[in-house]
Amino acid sequence: MTERPEPDLVTVAEVAARVGAAVQTVRLWIRRGFFPVVVRDTHGPGRRIWVRWADVRALGERQAIGKERPAWPDEPDPPLPA
Repeated sequence: MTERPEPDLVTVAEVAARVGAAVQTVRLWIRRGFFPVVVRDTHGPGRRIWVRWADVRALGERQAIGKERPAWPDEPDPPLPA
């Protein structure tokens, strides 16, 4: 398992699970520049992309302007790994 580079970073899969979106959708948001990639881990098996949960929350806030606000931006930050 890859170590979390910083405590406030989450993977694409973790973002997808928390916001109820497909992993492919989160990758599309990144490609469109909705929030930045902080760390790209290309070493070892597989590839991980890390983003800040605060950036994902900010996207949720921007998208909710004038609409019913989703609950997920109010969830606490992801727990630190054991």
